[in-house]
Amino acid sequence: MRNPLRKTLLALGLAASAAAVLLVTILLYERLGKTASTILAIPSLTVAVLSLFTAVWTLSYAIGYARLIRGGKVIARWHLTPAEWDRFRAFDVIRAAQHLSLRNDLRIAKQIPANGVDVIVGHNVLVVDNSFHRIHRVFGGRQLNWLNAPVDPECLEFPKAYARRYGGALQLTLRVPVPASARAEGVRVFQHYQALLPKPGAATLRNKLIAIGVIVLIGIGLMGAAVLFG
Repeated sequence: MRNPLRKTLLALGLAASAAAVLLVTILLYERLGKTASTILAIPSLTVAVLSLFTAVWTLSYAIGYARLIRGGKVIARWHLTPAEWDRFRAFDVIRAAQHLSLRNDLRIAKQIPANGVDVIVGHNVLVVDNSFHRIHRVFGGRQLNWLNAPVDPECLEFPKAYARRYGGALQLTLRVPVPASARAEGVRVFQHYQALLPKPGAATLRNKLIAIGVIVLIGIGLMGAAVLFG
């Protein structure tokens, strides 16, 4: 996730706006009437609840990002020159085309940073090109992978998956380049995360619980509106 703090502020702003609409609807209930008030209240209450949920979620990313940037629980870090990053970008396109699950969870910017790219790896998070990612959701029977030479630079591949709205999971891969100058650091990261791989199915259950949580929040919003304007 890029700019998690900005996303948190946007979510809070949306939650506040939706809450303001809900408040105005309540205050003007007699003038608006039951039907109009319900039409306004249900979406605004739902948006307020979901936006607040999103803000809490993105805030956890913002805190994790800040801690890692400050050096908290860092296990390895390395730098890629613009030339190394450019070679990685070209390889990433080829690798992603081999299978849908190999599409990179990292959104690679079109412009190559003039000063290159920094990678900072923590115990369950990492930052690459200022994009923050959690790694504890490696699951689904897929394995952490190391792409050796002739791949240049070599790459770490973290399997990732996200619950789909209508069931199942979106399989992706977080692919991170490791330059030759940082191979020892890359090996240390590989060994660290290899030891932390969860049992198959553990994260699938977690994503199902998240999906259920979202449904419950929507239900709370609908029931709240029904109680207010029923």
